[in-house]
Amino acid sequence: MNTHSHRIAVALAAAYVLALALILFWPTPVDRPVDGTLNEVIRWAHRHGVPRAIGYHQVEFTSNIALFVPMGYLASVWWRNSWVGLLTGCLISCCVELSQTLFLPHRVGSGLDVLANTIGAGVGAAIYFTTERRVQSRRGLVETPAVDLVETVGLAENVAPSKPQVEKL
Repeated sequence: MNTHSHRIAVALAAAYVLALALILFWPTPVDRPVDGTLNEVIRWAHRHGVPRAIGYHQVEFTSNIALFVPMGYLASVWWRNSWVGLLTGCLISCCVELSQTLFLPHRVGSGLDVLANTIGAGVGAAIYFTTERRVQSRRGLVETPAVDLVETVGLAENVAPSKPQVEKL
């Protein structure tokens, strides 16, 4: 990545983290100003074929997932490990929900929010894992599991290349 692209990526990451902090630590629920409008949109969607099972809580849960996808991806990129990206998202979510409960009287911490945020971080980490795996595969850095097993077990010396045997008449 060249310097210009790196600066843009860092600026976008910083903007995301700032927006995330504002959303997560705003003194009142951030959806309160649009609560009525959102319910109207959901009712409109129900009249136009969206199943009634999809309501406000499902939209909120899905929004929490979407909110943490970049977190999982950015943390995975930072530490170059998708598991760390998933765990980072989960830990940050736990800290945020606990902070909301303890310090923000108009906000309510929720285990479902932790679950949704962790799922989002997992999706972001999976995106990192998949793209990183493809890049490594194109560079020839990823070996197949069979090759890994042969090398691990120590069978590489005992495996002769298979060549067709030609019988002489």
